[in-house]
Amino acid sequence: MDQKKNSCSESLDPLYTKYSLRQDCYQAITDHILKTLYERLHVCVVLYGHPGVFAQPGLDAVLQARKQGFYAVLLPGISAEDCLFADLLIDPGSTGCQTFEATDFLIYQRKFDTRSHLILWQVDIIGVLTNPQSYDNGHGAKVLVDYLSNVYPLNHEVILYEAAQYPSFNPKIQRLTLNQLPTAVYSRITTLYIPPLQTSICDRTMLDKLNITLDDINQKLTQ
Repeated sequence: MDQKKNSCSESLDPLYTKYSLRQDCYQAITDHILKTLYERLHVCVVLYGHPGVFAQPGLDAVLQARKQGFYAVLLPGISAEDCLFADLLIDPGSTGCQTFEATDFLIYQRKFDTRSHLILWQVDIIGVLTNPQSYDNGHGAKVLVDYLSNVYPLNHEVILYEAAQYPSFNPKIQRLTLNQLPTAVYSRITTLYIPPLQTSICDRTMLDKLNITLDDINQKLTQ
């Protein structure tokens, strides 16, 4: 933010790189927001994208401020996922959509449906808990490919996506196959999109319970 327009404004960037562990950086940002709140009582924090999507410091600050009796709200913004839906022309309601943080997805063996859209965040730092300025993600990407290849063929097309950071910029959309991920080029804002592998099949027992037929479904899809 331009301090010439508002002398009270300040950047939180130095806190984002202050510590070797990302979690410590996030905690420092939360603490600074709350400290400023206690001193000035009126604080506005502007974060990139949606302030509650992969923006833990802002969310934690609001939760802690409310617990201490302060009036605090989180206002919605446009997330990278919203941009992805628009730029890739995807309707998450068509087949359902599942989103996970990439490292979390692997270490907790998250269950997912290959008939749905799959979105993995932070694929540039798979398995990294520190806050490196640069990092070779080849090993982490290979581990991810090995895991995904249990259900997706290695030639399944995927997309590495980066939302436009400014109104005049274009998004980055890199189409490649699953087996090419270990040698791909990533940035700190790269998101992986994996299209559905196959179409869904209606459960006839459930159709009967809902008193609808396959013809009803097909007619709705063609309208």
